[in-house]
Amino acid sequence: MNEKLYELIEDYNLGRLKPPQLEQFEAAVATDPALAAAVATQRAEWEMRELLAENALRAQIRQGFAEQPPSLWITRNWKWLLPVLLCLGAAGFLFYRNTPAPAGTLPPAVPPSAVPADTVSTPQVPPSAPPPQQPEDRDKNTPDPRIYAMAAYEMPESLSGMRGANTEDTLGLAQTAFAEKNYRKVVSLLTVLPPDERQEALNLRAHARFGLQRFADAARDFSELEKGGVYRREAQWYGLLARVATPSAKRNEWTKDLDAIRNDSTHPYRKQANDLWQRLNK
Repeated sequence: MNEKLYELIEDYNLGRLKPPQLEQFEAAVATDPALAAAVATQRAEWEMRELLAENALRAQIRQGFAEQPPSLWITRNWKWLLPVLLCLGAAGFLFYRNTPAPAGTLPPAVPPSAVPADTVSTPQVPPSAPPPQQPEDRDKNTPDPRIYAMAAYEMPESLSGMRGANTEDTLGLAQTAFAEKNYRKVVSLLTVLPPDERQEALNLRAHARFGLQRFADAARDFSELEKGGVYRREAQWYGLLARVATPSAKRNEWTKDLDAIRNDSTHPYRKQANDLWQRLNK
């Protein structure tokens, strides 16, 4: 594994690499599936963060209009609303400016008679399927579970106080990376879990994946961690949060898991579960 190439992923996605470094990185992506997956993962993370930020802003705006007249709300909040709208407008302008025109489309100013008669017409491509429903298309009165799950997440004390390890084994390197909040490196180092320290490594990887917003992968790790016994109760709570934050997860299934924790008087995360239930059912 070439760690230096992984450190260039962000610069590559932001278009900062210059030749010949750019050619070297793209050649490595073409031959290294793990590096290509890491590049795609970071792009997906950015898209998810932008989507969550946009949804949160829309929810705040809708709540503001619901609680007070629009003119009064805008008057009180124009200082922060104006720069946000300007940023969104600039981002939209850059996006559409850099989007290439569809191939094979005639400019609208060219009349049909200007096309030679013997020219073979381009077959029309049937319209693609409509894009999947985005979170903003949901009922305005239905809260987005992902936002509340991420807000309810608090790193356990055993990990939040981690300062890194002095050992040079795989788990020690992963603990150092986790203390530096380099979650991508943690996942890369723990792709294969060390057999002698499997539970500790699995717990570390699960939280790193949650930090990367790879909620489905985190949910699988926490589910496996529940079977080990050492982190069973902790994994129940954090696995629940990961499932709540996974868009494809079925609400009726994770609702049962939430109720199980809420109704267990001995569960250490019972209070957090009750708080989450109240937020989701406002």
